[in-house]
Amino acid sequence: MIDFNIAKKAFKDYVASFDINNSKIRLKIEHTYKVVEACEYIAKDLKLNEEDINLAKLIGLLHDIGRFKQLKNFNSFDDNSTIDHAEYGADILFKDNLIRKFLAEETYDNIIEKAIRNHNKYKIEDNLSERDLLFSKIIRDGDKMDNFRVKEIEKIETLFDISEEEFELESISDNIYNDFINCKMILKSDRKTHMDMWISYLAFIFDFNFSSGLRFLKDNNYINIVIDRIDYKNPDTKEKMKNIKKVANDYIDKKLAL
Repeated sequence: MIDFNIAKKAFKDYVASFDINNSKIRLKIEHTYKVVEACEYIAKDLKLNEEDINLAKLIGLLHDIGRFKQLKNFNSFDDNSTIDHAEYGADILFKDNLIRKFLAEETYDNIIEKAIRNHNKYKIEDNLSERDLLFSKIIRDGDKMDNFRVKEIEKIETLFDISEEEFELESISDNIYNDFINCKMILKSDRKTHMDMWISYLAFIFDFNFSSGLRFLKDNNYINIVIDRIDYKNPDTKEKMKNIKKVANDYIDKKLAL
C-alpha cells in the first residue's frame, strides 16, 4: 500500500541536499508538487480507485527526480546537450535503489519506472501493458498541464539562459511553424532557436491523452496567457504567433466538443 505522506517526506529530504536558492531548483520543486496535483486531477477524473490515485501522485512526485542532479552538474534543462533527465531519474531510483526511500514494497516498481522513462519522450514506447500505458499517459498529461503554468510565470532567463530582450527578437523556423500549423508534435532535434523551443511547448496540446488536461488549459486560458506574455518584436514571428494562437485554440475547442 502506498503511503504518500512518507513519499512526500522522502522527496523533501532528497531535494534539501540541493541549492534551493537556485531559481532552477526552486522551479523544479514547485513543478513537482504541481504535477502531483495534476496527476491527482486526471486520476480522479478517470474515476480510479484510491490506491491508483496515490500511484499516479507518486509517479508525479518522482517523474523529474533526475532534474536535480542534472541541474547541479550542468546548470541546464537541455537534455540534448546534457543527459536525458527521465532516463537518469529512473536509473537513480531503480539502479541505485533510491525508490525504497519512497515506497517500501516492490509491487509498483515496473509501472513507476516505465512511466518515468516515458514521460518526456516524443511518444510512448510500444508494447506496454494496459496499466503501464495508463500511468505513462497520466504522467505525460500531468507534466504538460503544469508546463503551461511554468511558461506563464517563469522568467525567460531561467527557462532559456538568454535575456527576454534577446528572446523577443528571435525567429520561428519554417519547419517548426509548419509542424504546429499541421497540429503535429515537434521533435527536440528539429528546433534551432529558443523561439522554436517555445513553440514546441505550445505543441504539447497535440499529445494530450485525456480531455481533462485540455479542459484544464481552456478553463485557465493558458494558450492565450502564455502566448500573449511575450512582446514579439520580430515582425515575422509576431504574425506567425497570431496564426499559432488561432490554431491552438481551435484545436482545443474541437477536441473538447467531441
